[in-house]
Amino acid sequence: MPEVMKTLLLNPPSFENFDGGASSRWPATREIESYWYPVWLTYPAGMLPGSRLLDASPHKVNWQQTVEISKDYEFLVLFTSTVGLQSDLKLIRKIKEANPSMKIAFVGPHGHIKPDETLNASEDIDFVTRGEFDYSVTEYARGRPLGEILGVSYRKDGKIVHNPERPQLHTEELDALPFASDIYKRDLEIGRYNVPFLLHPFISFYTTRGCPAQGRGAWRAPWRRRRCRSTPGRTARRSR
Repeated sequence: MPEVMKTLLLNPPSFENFDGGASSRWPATREIESYWYPVWLTYPAGMLPGSRLLDASPHKVNWQQTVEISKDYEFLVLFTSTVGLQSDLKLIRKIKEANPSMKIAFVGPHGHIKPDETLNASEDIDFVTRGEFDYSVTEYARGRPLGEILGVSYRKDGKIVHNPERPQLHTEELDALPFASDIYKRDLEIGRYNVPFLLHPFISFYTTRGCPAQGRGAWRAPWRRRRCRSTPGRTARRSR
């Protein structure tokens, strides 16, 4: 295994005009096509040399093209959703047929909530992540065995193993993460992202995680912030 596996981080293709809200895929179509940035995939993308973030739907990359692109990679990190799971399972079957040695991780809320069901849905999935996956996938890409990675679920000896939970990232760790906007510039065409109530083009990135209102959403996560001083300089760079 190389020092760092060549990694493709994928927000996979879907059907025409399928909404791209909430940093993933939204279970509805609209009269106006609208896409949000795949922000959660940008952080591991920024930590893995030689990686690529592919946001298929807004860039009009279909499943056949996705399979071709995947041939050049060793590790696939796919952000799945409940509504798109069955489509994603068909896609990874095609990817494995074209690239049998490919390792595949499913990330996102569906696997977090239903890790057993997700793993049982396909033998092509090597592991799923629970909670924040920034370091779970980067540790794997750098060669750490699954048994030593917090916050992942996988098969071993015919049984599903759930490793201990990964602690949530707090200010020091959040400050150390790369900035999403650097990966937007590297891998995405920002003109393809639009939300009807915002100016176009627009950039969206987050300086906090969790929910300050402590509602039922956001996985009941506490509100955690990046330091303010870590943000303005990078914002200015992206606006030039």
